[in-house]
Amino acid sequence: MNLPPIIDVRQPGLLKETARNAAGDKGKGKPQPVFRPRLRLGVETVEHEDAEGKIRVILKDPVSEKFYYLSKYEYIFLLSLDGTLTVAEAVEKLKSHGHYYALNDAETIVNKAGQAGLLHGTKYESASYQRHLKRMAKKAKRAQIFSSVYFLFIPVLNPDRFLSKTLRFVKPFASKWFGMLVLLAAPGAVYLVIEGIPRIEREYLYFFNLHNLLYLWVTLAFTKLFHEFAHAYTAKYYGLHVPQMGVAFLIFFPCLYCDTTQAWQLAERRQRMMISGAGILAEAVLAVFSAYVWYFTKPGIINSLTFYLMAISLISTLLFNGNPLLKFDGYFILIDLIKLPNLATRAAAHIKYLFMNRVMGIARYANNANTRREAVIFTTYGISSFIYRIFLYTGICFGVYYRFDKSIGILLGMLALALFVVRPVLKGVLSLVKVRKEIRPRPVGGLVFLSLLAVLVAVLAVPIPRNSVYPCYLASLLSQKITVPLDALVREVFVEEGSHVAEGDILFTLDTVLLKLDLLKKETEKEAVKLEIMQLLVTEKRRGEAEAKKIRLKKLEDATDEIRKMLAIAESGVTAPFSGVVTRLDPRVQNGFRPGRGSVVGEIESEKECAIRALIPENDLDKVREGQEVKIRFGIETGLVLMKKIDEIRSFSEHDLGASPFSSRFGGEVATEPQGTDRQDVPLEAQYQCIVHFSDNDGRIPLGMTGSFVVQAPPRSILMATIDRLVKAFNLESLL
Repeated sequence: MNLPPIIDVRQPGLLKETARNAAGDKGKGKPQPVFRPRLRLGVETVEHEDAEGKIRVILKDPVSEKFYYLSKYEYIFLLSLDGTLTVAEAVEKLKSHGHYYALNDAETIVNKAGQAGLLHGTKYESASYQRHLKRMAKKAKRAQIFSSVYFLFIPVLNPDRFLSKTLRFVKPFASKWFGMLVLLAAPGAVYLVIEGIPRIEREYLYFFNLHNLLYLWVTLAFTKLFHEFAHAYTAKYYGLHVPQMGVAFLIFFPCLYCDTTQAWQLAERRQRMMISGAGILAEAVLAVFSAYVWYFTKPGIINSLTFYLMAISLISTLLFNGNPLLKFDGYFILIDLIKLPNLATRAAAHIKYLFMNRVMGIARYANNANTRREAVIFTTYGISSFIYRIFLYTGICFGVYYRFDKSIGILLGMLALALFVVRPVLKGVLSLVKVRKEIRPRPVGGLVFLSLLAVLVAVLAVPIPRNSVYPCYLASLLSQKITVPLDALVREVFVEEGSHVAEGDILFTLDTVLLKLDLLKKETEKEAVKLEIMQLLVTEKRRGEAEAKKIRLKKLEDATDEIRKMLAIAESGVTAPFSGVVTRLDPRVQNGFRPGRGSVVGEIESEKECAIRALIPENDLDKVREGQEVKIRFGIETGLVLMKKIDEIRSFSEHDLGASPFSSRFGGEVATEPQGTDRQDVPLEAQYQCIVHFSDNDGRIPLGMTGSFVVQAPPRSILMATIDRLVKAFNLESLL
């Protein structure tokens, strides 16, 4: 995506190059050739200014696509090596031109450059060393394959010609006028996001889950497409070649990536930082305009997609792209800002030096920090990036386990443990075993190391006061279905889903045209029957038939009365039986809709008669009891904190799960999976429900809002809490 690792040839390595070991595998009895190294042809160079104002040179090997960082002093000496001079002769030649080198320094420069593959005629071209390099390359490739489970990149095409032809269409979006427009729109977007935090809290529950996986893939792919093209067009704007574009899989999410490694050629630091930061700026622009669309649109596909665009842009920038602790955009901006190329590799080497040299006393490990500033930066960055990666990969594993697929989550966890814990520890132990005869422990360094280790153990192992926090939500104790009392068309609707209503408020009215027509027919038929009865009564022979007609008349009168009652209901409308919220309403309930008599078209729930329901895992059931006081926190929307007592504790069924926002498949916090022929969500761990009656809700807390159910718990260490969580996950999986 950006600059690949740059190897600092000044770092310590093997000892001096000599004519004897230049012969490599040729045998001890034969005459040894004179060592006359030569700088490889085709090596590309660019000069940069470092943090101290000194000129540094970056060399690119076009074959291996690697970069090497060295000083002007070192580069001048390497340029003098043309294959006709020995190291000593090159020193004398440069002395005549005003450049002075000690022979030891010159041999060290040649040794390091040869080890990096920049010179011909060194021992590193020998068969044995090439076999060693081949073994190391295969080993590194195997490690890369396993570690790329998290970040896998597959090249697809060369976009350079397309970028060149379309650059003129993109340039207006990089103008100062468009920048001013974004700057003017940004404060409004921030305000809308803050204003819409209650909506974000609700929508976030359904963000990372299998139900919306397609939406996530689409928006993530589009966001990364936008991001990578911003890198590519910026590089093209500065005249660089963009040779490669492909597909990246970031934790199994496919997106685009673009190769802008040619940015190393730019001597101006601001231009390199612009290329690195272009993707972040592009996502910021996307987030600004997505915020406006999301806020002013009703729930639907457009609203959901813009919410995902806004959220993904923010999350990817904070956790990945803008974070300098990972080798993404923020990292390359940082190394240009502080003028320290190859920061991650050099920081890791410095941490290794501190342990091997300053603690274990192994002299072969030399300090690669040239100044106190570099030492502080390397130490700080090395430790910070290591800790951050542990938390990041742990979060990824648990997130995948609970939100997506449990098998993949377990696999990722095992790989992370092997790659980032077991493998480094084994390598460190093997390194110490190989140089065990050189170990000379240093008291001061050892004391500092043990002190830091003691602090770490204390942080992880010392029990600390804590609370147990469980998910909860507000549910109504009083609800009633909204039914249609008669067979009539809907005339006018006065509410929508989420509307607050008072007792007696009209929800919707029904059309009376058909009822009035039916009433007119019955009235006409009734008058006709009355006339028939009068005619029968005046005729003595047919008076007996009049009794049957009277029965018919009675039925018509009853039917007429029933229609009048229905007409009165239709004219008065369907009303709310009590004060509450319309939590569900059939979207078809519109003018002209005929649901049918007795049809259920919605539901009303009371906001006054409520209960707070919390889920407690069976293993934590001993932490709660009826009558125990607990703290209940609801989100930023209300900022409300309640101190209540538990009224009831009972088992939690699958039916309760379906009526709550707890399922992990739909963004909840309870790990579930579908089981049975009906694929009903079932908790992986037995749960119990704590119920707290809440009859004094004044409407500040919407029904269905989730919160935190805080129970005071005994002190516990971070290490034991993590182990317990892993053991629970293992036990759950072993039962499946």
